Amino acid sequence: MPRPPSDSRRRLLAATRELLQRQGYQATAMSEIVAASGAPRGSLYYLFPGGKEELAVAAIAESAAEFTDLIRETMARSGDAREFCELLADRLSEGLVRTGYLGGSPVSAVTLDSTPRSAALTVACRETYRQWRAALAAALVQYGAPPDRAARLATLMLSTVEGALIIARAECSTEPLEDVRPDLVDLAIAATEM
Repeated sequence: MPRPPSDSRRRLLAATRELLQRQGYQATAMSEIVAASGAPRGSLYYLFPGGKEELAVAAIAESAAEFTDLIRETMARSGDAREFCELLADRLSEGLVRTGYLGGSPVSAVTLDSTPRSAALTVACRETYRQWRAALAAALVQYGAPPDRAARLATLMLSTVEGALIIARAECSTEPLEDVRPDLVDLAIAATEM
């Protein structure tokens, strides 16, 4: 019995996200995506007529939404800026350990190896980072930070965490995230007490 196209779409996106986060866009072949997904090759071009680039853009959008949801869920579960930063850092560390330091976001890898060469991927990555910064800023504002300060701090937080995640993968250790955690917590608390 053939699987419905929505199942193929879900599997293709999941395989693409995993491959992009592990090896980037340039090193990911369509044949790898099809093999990893188990979806019929014909469904790939039916669902994503723009091929690999369209599939990567969709995978990045899905990843963007997932991390934005994580920020919002963490905000909903946290009573203050300290708890928010601590819980978010814990969840990111858990994700790295759970995936054997292969996890993370496909956005960083795609940004590094494909922008600005691909206009579509550049826009997808740019919009993802804007979405994440906005979600982080909204959390900081909720805890009392002035909006302009929250926006600047969100950029600093995202840049620091993305860098720490890259180093953590290289070192196969959550230590880089632990190293930046106290300073980010202190900055977030200071911003909310202004």
